[in-house]
Amino acid sequence: MAMQERPPVVTIMGHVDHGKTSLLDAIRKTSVAAKETGGITQHIGSYQIQHKTKTITFIDTPGHAAFSAMRSRGAQATDIVILVVSAAEGVKPQTVESIQHIKKAGVQYLVALTKMDLPDANPEMVKAQLTEREVFVEGYGGDIVCVPVSAKKGEGLDKLLEMVLLIAELAELKADPVGALQGVVIESKRDAHRGTLATILVKNGTLRVGDTIFAEHVEARVRTMQTADGVSIKEAVPSMPVEIVGWEGIPKVGSSVTSTKQEVIAIAPAIVPELPAASTAPAVQELPPVTGLALPTAVTVTPVTVATPAPEEKEKPKLKIILKSDTVGTLEAIQASIAGDEILTISSGVGEINDADVLMAESTGARILGFNVKAASSVKKIAETHGVKLKTYTIIYDLIEDVQKQALKLIEPTIDEEELGSADVIAVFEMKGERIAGCKIKTGEITKTQLYHIKRGGEIIANPKIKSIHHNKLDIESAKAGTDCGIVFRGFSDAQIGDLLTSYRVKDE
Repeated sequence: MAMQERPPVVTIMGHVDHGKTSLLDAIRKTSVAAKETGGITQHIGSYQIQHKTKTITFIDTPGHAAFSAMRSRGAQATDIVILVVSAAEGVKPQTVESIQHIKKAGVQYLVALTKMDLPDANPEMVKAQLTEREVFVEGYGGDIVCVPVSAKKGEGLDKLLEMVLLIAELAELKADPVGALQGVVIESKRDAHRGTLATILVKNGTLRVGDTIFAEHVEARVRTMQTADGVSIKEAVPSMPVEIVGWEGIPKVGSSVTSTKQEVIAIAPAIVPELPAASTAPAVQELPPVTGLALPTAVTVTPVTVATPAPEEKEKPKLKIILKSDTVGTLEAIQASIAGDEILTISSGVGEINDADVLMAESTGARILGFNVKAASSVKKIAETHGVKLKTYTIIYDLIEDVQKQALKLIEPTIDEEELGSADVIAVFEMKGERIAGCKIKTGEITKTQLYHIKRGGEIIANPKIKSIHHNKLDIESAKAGTDCGIVFRGFSDAQIGDLLTSYRVKDE
C-alpha cells in the first residue's frame, strides 16, 4: 500500500505553570489540569483530539526544572511543537530550555501566547523577548506563527489548531499502515494490579492485540491496548498513542519499537525485570547508578597491589537513599536532579515500596523515598519497627528539596570552613529568561570559581555555583566589598531578598 497521510504528533512545551495543561484541557474539553497534583504535569501524557475532520495527537510534557530529559524526549517524538509562553510572565528558564530542545530536534514549531485574559498580559513584550532567543515570530522579523490564546475563555483555540493542521499539511506527514511496525516508548511503569505498562506512539505500520513486539530487547505479547481515555481497542494505526499490557520487563523510555527483536548494542541493561506480585519479592533490579556517586559499601572491590599504599582518607558522610518511583521516566528525572557527591543511591527502581526495600535500608543505613508509589501498612509497620525512615511524595520538587536539605544537614557539621566573602541579596529580578540576584558585597570578594552557601534565616538552603556576575551591564569575574552586582546561579533559581551569600574554602586538616 502507498504511503498515506497521518495525523500530526504535537508536543506542548514551555515553562512551569504557563498554561500548557490548561490549554490542552481547553482543547479536549476535559479536566486534565484538575487531575495533576499541584496543578503541575508530572508525566508525559498523550491524547488524540478531533478538529473538524482532522485528528491531532498531543503529547503534554512536564514544565518543572527536574524534567529536562522528559521534555527533550517529547521533542524527539514529535512533528510539531507548540511553545507555550505566558503573555503576562514572558520568557522564563524552562521556556529557554524548551527552545533549545526544539532547535536541537529540528522540528517545526509555533508559539501560543497564553493567559491573554489576564490584565497584565503584554504580548508585544513577549514577542520582543523571544527575538532575544532567536525566535522570530511574524511581525518581529520572522515567519514563526504566534497565536494569542486564553484557555480560560476558550479564545484563539480554533486558530491555533488550524495553524497546527496547516503546518502539518505543508510538512506532508505520511506513513504506511500496512508497512513494518515502528514506534517509540513514551512512558513505562509498573502497576500493582495490571503488571508492566508502557505507552507506545505508533509511527508506522499497525499494532494489533496479539502481536509480539520488541522495545529494543524487551519483548511483549500485546494482551490489551487502551487509549488515553481508557477505551480498549484492537489495533493502533500511525500517530496513535496506546497503553500496552503484556511486557516481560520494563522497557526503557525512548526505546524504538518494532516487530522484530533488535540486537543489543548498549552495555547498560535496557530493562528492569518484573517482580512477583508479593511484597516479599526481591527489590526491583537497580537502574544504572547516578553518575559521580561512590560505590555502595556492600560492593567488594579487589585491591590492586601498589608500591606505596595511599594514605587512608577520612570518608565523608553521605546521605544514603533507596528511591522508588511509579515510572522509569520520572525515576530518571529525580536521579538527575539529586545527583551529587554527598548523596549515595543504594537502590532505585520502579514499583511499590516493599519489605525487601525496608530490610535493605536497615542493613545499609539508608532512608526510603517514594514518588507516586505507596507502601502497604504492613511495610510501614516493618519500617517503624526497624527504625527505617520512609516517606512518599506526590510533588517531585518536594522530594528533591527534602533530599537537598537532608544532605546539607549531614555534611554541614563535618566541614571546617574559612569564609572568604559575603553578600546580601537586596533585589531579585528576571532578565533574558534568567533569574538574577542583585547583591551588595559585604566582606571579602565574590568570584565565579569559589564554593558558596546560601543562607536563609540562618540556615543553609543551597550550595550553588555561580554562572555569571554582572556589573554595569558588563560580565565580570569577581566583585569586592562595597560593590553592587547581579549574580546568576547555576542549579539554583530561588534566591530571595534577605538571603545571605557566603563564599568559603575548606581548610586543610
